[in-house]
Amino acid sequence: MIDDSILSRARSPKGKRTLQAILDATYELVSSGGMAAASQEAVASGAGLTQSAVRHYFPKKEDLLDAFFEAAIERMEHQFEAEFARVDKDPRLRLIKLASLHYDRILENEDVAFFEIASAWARNPEYRKFRDNWWQRINRYYLQLVREIHPDWSRKRCTATAFQIMTLVLGGWVTMGSSHPLHHRLRRKTLKAMLIDGIERLID
Repeated sequence: MIDDSILSRARSPKGKRTLQAILDATYELVSSGGMAAASQEAVASGAGLTQSAVRHYFPKKEDLLDAFFEAAIERMEHQFEAEFARVDKDPRLRLIKLASLHYDRILENEDVAFFEIASAWARNPEYRKFRDNWWQRINRYYLQLVREIHPDWSRKRCTATAFQIMTLVLGGWVTMGSSHPLHHRLRRKTLKAMLIDGIERLID
């Protein structure tokens, strides 16, 4: 479910359901076929709606893609915040869970989607700013959890460890993506386990 910051564009419960269906269809299309796949016609078909219903909320494809970037990050941030807030769980387990959630998102996407989105980030300052702010928030999650795991570590060491974790996670978009160029014979879930093992070594 997407945050009210996007769903507030709809005034009625029915409108919110319509908007949610549009965003869900856009996410599925971009994740599997890249940004070019998310035409208004394809989104309408995927959401079980008319094209006029899509255009009511997103008159242009660019408007739809703007919402996609915002909604995709919100989806993930909600998962992160829920796990981060679980004070009943050991901070080490919470940190590993956050990394695992990110790796699972990578496994859901095709390479074409990642590289097209990365290209859009490079071309569009607003998209890039949105991405950079998100990455900074993730890094703060990792940094705080590293501090909880090792209250005896210096700030410099905690900062360096959080940065290393971020690099292992973000690098997974290339090395663990659907083409996984380095280890063709290994399953992607095996590659995920290898990367999680690297993170565990950093924090132990």
